[in-house]
Amino acid sequence: MYCFKCGASIPDTASSCPQCGVSTTNVTSPSVPLPPSPPAAAQTSSPGWQGVPLQTQIYTGAQQTDGKAVASLILGIVSIVFCLSLIAGIPAVILGHLSKSNIAKSMGRLKGDGMATAGLIMGYISVAFIPAILIIAAIAIPNLLRAKIAANESGAASTVRTVNIAQTTYSTTYPAKGYAPVLSTLGPGPSGVCEWGASEAHACLLDRIPVARCGIGVWCLKNGYSYLMIGVCSPEGTCSDYVIFATPSAYGNTGYKTFCSTSDGIVRVKNTLPGAGAFTADECRLWPPIT
Repeated sequence: MYCFKCGASIPDTASSCPQCGVSTTNVTSPSVPLPPSPPAAAQTSSPGWQGVPLQTQIYTGAQQTDGKAVASLILGIVSIVFCLSLIAGIPAVILGHLSKSNIAKSMGRLKGDGMATAGLIMGYISVAFIPAILIIAAIAIPNLLRAKIAANESGAASTVRTVNIAQTTYSTTYPAKGYAPVLSTLGPGPSGVCEWGASEAHACLLDRIPVARCGIGVWCLKNGYSYLMIGVCSPEGTCSDYVIFATPSAYGNTGYKTFCSTSDGIVRVKNTLPGAGAFTADECRLWPPIT
């Protein structure tokens, strides 16, 4: 205890100050003031004054819809409706996650959590179909290619038969000429239309293949196949035989089989590269007939 007058130390059992003689009978020890309580406005969500947990401040203004949530929802719908998993599904998932993160950090300033969730769900659903789509494509594309090749080969064989029929008609109609020397002779002429009627130069017997400009050594193209006809003719211009070839324009992509035929009317076939087929009637007759 200390003297309130001179500040000297006084034993607890003494009744007066040993230095100034002041009586200490009615003197009490001064109280130490306690620190003030923290103001209510300072209470926040993180540990605050003296480590006491404080309340969270919530945004009370007008809320705005997060644009990423809207974009995620739209992309999610597009990915489901139009099966655009890669183009729309993956972006919908990414934007959905970004939107939910932004909304959580905005402390109530942004809304749209439901739209972001819906976009996420639809995006994940569409993305889940990607492996199935790839498996179906891996099975379907080769089958479609094989079907296309089969159709091209069937059409080429049919066209060769049509040329045989046209040659038979031409040799009957113009016996002095025999068979037509080139495909363009069986067609309608350079205009593509039989404007002046049929003649031995343009018999108008073929109109389903583009033969107008298929002269000597010129191949005609139709449905993935190239066609060439060569006449076996005398110096006087009378053709006693011919050979017609049909070979794939892109071997392996448009077809595998090369077809040929002569005046005997038999369609023959051989698996060969484009341009590697026989170019004479005698060589064509060595090929096996089509079955």
